[in-house]
Amino acid sequence: MESIGRLSGIFWAVCVGFIVLFVFFAALQAFSPGDVLWLSAIVAALAVLCFVHFMRVRRHMDEHEHDAFRRHVNAFRERRGF
Repeated sequence: MESIGRLSGIFWAVCVGFIVLFVFFAALQAFSPGDVLWLSAIVAALAVLCFVHFMRVRRHMDEHEHDAFRRHVNAFRERRGF
């Protein structure tokens, strides 16, 4: 079960990285988002999925009945140095 959690974390990190790269190269005008509509649609879908996921995590963290999960996330952040 822990490996699924790691894979999920890796998946969301890769999604956010892909979105950031798309915005970065679009800001540099390396390409026009209108010229690559299929890529723009994929990135928009990923952005919506990430937004929904992070809102669900935020709501989950705000509930007081999940204090063990909150401690786990805080320990993970401390390990990373945040």
